[in-house]
Amino acid sequence: MDHMTALTLLPQEQLSIAHTHETGELNRYRRLALSFLPIAPHISRLMAALGIECEQRIQTLKNIASRLELDACVAMPPPQESPFLVWTSRHVFVVDEAMGHEVMREAEEAAEVTCKLLAWLLETNATPELHRPLLAFVTQKNNEYRVIQECREAGQPTWHSRVSEFDVSPDATPPRQLSLAACQPNPLRPGAAL
Repeated sequence: MDHMTALTLLPQEQLSIAHTHETGELNRYRRLALSFLPIAPHISRLMAALGIECEQRIQTLKNIASRLELDACVAMPPPQESPFLVWTSRHVFVVDEAMGHEVMREAEEAAEVTCKLLAWLLETNATPELHRPLLAFVTQKNNEYRVIQECREAGQPTWHSRVSEFDVSPDATPPRQLSLAACQPNPLRPGAAL
């Protein structure tokens, strides 16, 4: 893009767009953390960690807005979801491997859109106070995208079904021959003792 004719946004516009989107991302990662909790706690922890990073970026935006005396740009409660992402509401919890892969694919697509949005905000930036934070956000979001992509591509061989791991048929292998991990009580498994 020709930098001489590039669109330049006002700082209040950039702060508002970044804050609205990052708050939507925070809510999305919290929802994903909850969704993966019963079937893939390791992915749930990853999504929770990404949500914590969103909280840190939101705080950075609030600090910058305060220094620029543009607090009103980040004071309004933004929508629950980012207007820049399409959200499909199906289920609260991921219940099987196929659904998990689909949700991870959607998370990867959303992370890619976020990378592009923040790169665009950096490109259209004309405020020196916003340059370094936006540059850091772009780097963080590119890393976030790669982590989600690698997680999805790994196929996650450790998915667990919400259905009991034990086969109760007469020809079933006795539980003592199963791995120790399969015998550990899962408090989220239906019928498990708390």
